[in-house]
Amino acid sequence: MTIDPPITGIRPILTVVQPDGERLIVARLTNLGGSSQSNRFVLRRADFRAPWEQPEKGYFGYAEVARALDANGWRGCKIEAMPTTDPEEKRARLLARKKLHLQCVDAAIKRVQDTPEP
Repeated sequence: MTIDPPITGIRPILTVVQPDGERLIVARLTNLGGSSQSNRFVLRRADFRAPWEQPEKGYFGYAEVARALDANGWRGCKIEAMPTTDPEEKRARLLARKKLHLQCVDAAIKRVQDTPEP
């Protein structure tokens, strides 16, 4: 059994933009040596403060990011991949954008299904 190296930092990869222009950064956690944890994210404002209470484990997965956005009123937002010159990192960021978008759609569907009719 291998033990993951300790988490040492964050790598901003996506920006979530509200229709009013407010932005959040989705950052991937990184290990010693700079390798990324593929499904471990933190949400940050532009000044890198956490916008809301973070999970006890210290990071979100894709579905948890989507549920947190939805629960905090971030609906109809746009997800943008941050630019990079590394082709592999660009591919990874575009894939992360797609995965997060799908999870946001799923969170919105679940919210509507769970809302009792008046």
